Amino acid sequence: MEPWTLRRVTVRDLDVALRERGNGPPVLLVHGNASSSVWWEPTLDRVPHTWHWLAPDLRGRGETIGPSAGWTIPSLARDLVGVLDALDVEAAHLVGHSLGANVAMELALEAPGRVRSLCLLNPGWVAGDIPAPLADDARLAAVANQPALLRVLLRAVAPKHPEGPAWDRLVTSSLRQTPDATLEGGRAYRQWNVAARLHELRGPVTILRGEGDVGLSTAALCESLARAIAGAVLVTIPNATHAPNVEQPVAFVAALMDHLRRKS
Repeated sequence: MEPWTLRRVTVRDLDVALRERGNGPPVLLVHGNASSSVWWEPTLDRVPHTWHWLAPDLRGRGETIGPSAGWTIPSLARDLVGVLDALDVEAAHLVGHSLGANVAMELALEAPGRVRSLCLLNPGWVAGDIPAPLADDARLAAVANQPALLRVLLRAVAPKHPEGPAWDRLVTSSLRQTPDATLEGGRAYRQWNVAARLHELRGPVTILRGEGDVGLSTAALCESLARAIAGAVLVTIPNATHAPNVEQPVAFVAALMDHLRRKS
């Protein structure tokens, strides 16, 4: 039996699927681009039940049902506020992975009263400066129409995760995404520029980074974020790349719990 349960909540035009575990201070886990809440299962399997863990599928991803056109970082942040409202959660600790970290930052900038702390795992670009090949419309269209290409992309995201049933589960969940969500992922990054607003982020902030991530959440990117966000702490997770939450879940959970216990 899984330590978490799957439930659904209505958020405006969405029927949101989310994985939930425990009772206590709420922690909202926001998955990255080309993934789903299934990527948080290794985390949910290991965290203490004395916290209230919430891992929704974003619009156009996983088991969430509803329209996915207009898929932007601000729209995803508004969806998450709706999830908090639907669950009667006034404020939560936000944990975001990759693009999910950017969504968490957007939520914290626009609704700071809903955020207790920020843990940013391998965050993405904050100045509309995603490398052009990663946001190329033709390339994204090919990925949207050819699942085999998405499988290759996912392996590049988590190269240290071993092959086997657990990996197959991650891939299968990631293939459950709408073409709109796939196509608009790169555009979402191009349209989002909050570099001049990072100083507005308040409260405890920890940036976690897989030490081997050299093409996406690079050391230079994370170090620049740590300098721009007052009081931010930068922590490196060894033997991991862009997805430490699935590549090194024990080390990731240890770093996450250190953040939560230190910052609560």
